[in-house]
Amino acid sequence: MEAHTPIFCAGVLDSLAVELKGSKDFSKLYAGIAILGYIASISEPINSKAFSHLLTFLGHRYPKIRKASAEQVYLVLLQNENLVSEDVMEKSLEIISETCWEGDIEVAKHQRLELFNMAGLETGLLYKTNGVSNKDGRKKTPATDENASYSSLVDSIGF
Repeated sequence: MEAHTPIFCAGVLDSLAVELKGSKDFSKLYAGIAILGYIASISEPINSKAFSHLLTFLGHRYPKIRKASAEQVYLVLLQNENLVSEDVMEKSLEIISETCWEGDIEVAKHQRLELFNMAGLETGLLYKTNGVSNKDGRKKTPATDENASYSSLVDSIGF
């Protein structure tokens, strides 16, 4: 069973990347974050990829998703001490616990970048999503009002 775990987890990560990309379904996002947290806390070859995906959610447009992701990142760091070097572990945990993830998105993105650097992960994934192109090849401008996207999430859930 242990021999197949990395292969299974890689397949799950690929599926999660497809399912969670651009999703507005809070339940799906929250479940995906929990799965990423689990995979990041287990087997060695795949955990850094899952941890990297988990860190990207710290800059998500929905504040509740950022907070849920931060909670998972904190738990993963406590469970798996190999993801961040020992000399920056305390600073990483401090950033996660002291940042208001439900606050300003620019502050959250800055803190996320700092965590990426502490973990020694590639930040190239963060800069790919500046503008999403539509079928015509033109760029769509991303929503600039965070509260508007959050209110659309709340409306879609039914609150």
